[in-house]
Amino acid sequence: MDVSEQTVQKIQKFAQNRQNAENESDMEPAGTTALQAYSRRLDVTLRGLQEQVRHQEEELQKLRESSSVDLASTGTDPWMRVSQTRRAKKAYDSLLQSKDEFPTTDSVLPLLLAIDETSQLVKDNKASVTVTADQLSVDRERFRIEEANLRDSRSIASGLRERLQRIRNASSRKEEQSPSQVARELVNQQKKRNKGLDRASTDLKASLDKFFDDTLAPMLAAEDLGGPTVGDAQEVSDATLKAGYTAHGKPKKQKESAGTEDGAQQRIDQFLHRSTAGANLTNKREAAATEMQGLLDALLEAGTSYIDLQRDSAASRFLVRAKVAQFHPRDARRLRLIDFGRSLDN
Repeated sequence: MDVSEQTVQKIQKFAQNRQNAENESDMEPAGTTALQAYSRRLDVTLRGLQEQVRHQEEELQKLRESSSVDLASTGTDPWMRVSQTRRAKKAYDSLLQSKDEFPTTDSVLPLLLAIDETSQLVKDNKASVTVTADQLSVDRERFRIEEANLRDSRSIASGLRERLQRIRNASSRKEEQSPSQVARELVNQQKKRNKGLDRASTDLKASLDKFFDDTLAPMLAAEDLGGPTVGDAQEVSDATLKAGYTAHGKPKKQKESAGTEDGAQQRIDQFLHRSTAGANLTNKREAAATEMQGLLDALLEAGTSYIDLQRDSAASRFLVRAKVAQFHPRDARRLRLIDFGRSLDN
């Protein structure tokens, strides 16, 4: 279908007028009067559109009423078919010759269409931004996980390569050595292991002895004197051990000595008393530490066998509470170590 020059000019004029109106709107901010005029133009445009729709519906209804023949159906009479074709051609020609009704220059319909399209694009862009942000956070988290997995894989691969290289070197070295050299090398390796175990045992024994002397001995001595159980009182002072404990396990109060002797004799007596008390206090601590060390050594030498206890002491009760040793089921005077390695051996 060819478009006439006049129609093209009308379209161009309409586009120019719309552009000018938009420029004027950008230059002059809309006030109350402009908004009211804009509302009136909207009402006029709406009424015009409704009038056009009503007019088109009336024309369609008239066309339906005037046309009694169904163009879609085909008859057997050739003249009838020619007549139908002519009527259809006439209808199409009338539609082509009809004047296109474009909005007037003061119509806001193009602006409304542009605003609607722009709003839809903005909504779509916002939704796209939200989806993209969510996907970006998910991708970043996955990237961090993949980076961690890659580092772990590289570390494992590096360790495996080093392990394989050591195995190859050891295999090649064993192939080059004679059986006696291999045996000597194994013996030397076992000796090194034994020396390392001996040093570790010595260090552990020294640490245990220091723990017994500094920390555990006062608490064991306090329990033997009728005081709190080991662990209930974290620190036991020398004054508390000197004063002793009551039958209820409470520390006794120290009695103040009131003497009538002269100052020099009182100082001598106090010095002798402090020396004797300090020796007794030291003996109590040392006795508790020595008893604990001897009991632990005897249990280690006996292995999984029971040993006989000379008395019911705080040291034996502490080892039982610590799940290190256990009493005999039928004789509480016998004690042995718990076999820790049985589950590992099984």
